[in-house]
Amino acid sequence: MIDNKVDSFLRNLMSDGVPKETQKMVMGLSRWGKQALVNIYDKNSDFAKHAAIEENVHRFAVDTSKHLKIYHYTKVGSLIKILSSGSFLISSSTLMNDPDEFKWANKIGKEYLRKTGANESEVAAFQEMIDLQPFKDSYIWSFTKNDDSLTLYNVYGLNEQNIKEGVALEFDLNTVMHTLASQNANGKNSLDEFEDGDAYTFPIQVQYDENLQKEYVNPIVEEWLYAYRSCMDDPNDMHEIMVLCAKAMYLFNIAFKNPDLCHEEELRFVTVKIGDNVNKLNASYSPRIRCKITKEFILSAKLQTGNYYSVADLKEILAKYGYNNVQVEQSRLPY
Repeated sequence: MIDNKVDSFLRNLMSDGVPKETQKMVMGLSRWGKQALVNIYDKNSDFAKHAAIEENVHRFAVDTSKHLKIYHYTKVGSLIKILSSGSFLISSSTLMNDPDEFKWANKIGKEYLRKTGANESEVAAFQEMIDLQPFKDSYIWSFTKNDDSLTLYNVYGLNEQNIKEGVALEFDLNTVMHTLASQNANGKNSLDEFEDGDAYTFPIQVQYDENLQKEYVNPIVEEWLYAYRSCMDDPNDMHEIMVLCAKAMYLFNIAFKNPDLCHEEELRFVTVKIGDNVNKLNASYSPRIRCKITKEFILSAKLQTGNYYSVADLKEILAKYGYNNVQVEQSRLPY
């Protein structure tokens, strides 16, 4: 019954102007190849509903037109380096604390592949697709809307001697986005003008809900498997489908994280350099980019309870570098 519906859909799709030879090729595809094509052209398919890149970017994006308060957690020692250099160092996605960073959706995908009966050769091919994805020269600057998080102080606020130095720095969402976007564009006003070395920035609200993650990942993985199994019979269409799947998985790997880390409540600015790591061949390559800041960039600073530095100490440090308007206060937390 399902096969009849698939065949009927494809025949209707090819009713006008499609060469007989193409029709014969399509109708001769395996059930996987046929279903892969139906999923692409049927706007009501599970794949079509979850694969659209532009819609997904909006679905997981943060509205940066709003002037929301956002917070970045670090150590006072690190803050001193930021103030003295006049810039934040933003790390490559390969240097994140989470070992599953940029890999979580992939992990879900491989689990689903095995559950649907994919063999290890197919799972390996899926992993290769992930490994060969473009846009790998990506950098992440992490924030949260939580202004006083015990967990984040403990994760990011302890120095090498395990002494508390945590500080939550307040920023304006719109200002951060505008600053990052303008600096990384190197003066370009349109993506059409971008060249190797330029970069674009977009904001993402990290998604921790396991059900939502699987809702998006599973249809993409299933479609990829159908296309992979049919690529010898219809290489052009199936390659195009697999490219769409690769792009969707790239976004999901950015937006999805381990549900056990939901306490972070992370929103992140992702900066992607054009040229896909071309500078890694250069001895001067650094896995970090800089965001230059002004004296008005940091709005306030909240010190972790039990901090080695006092409010007076931090005010003095800020004043030394000309940050006289930053409001400094103590955490509300009891410990």
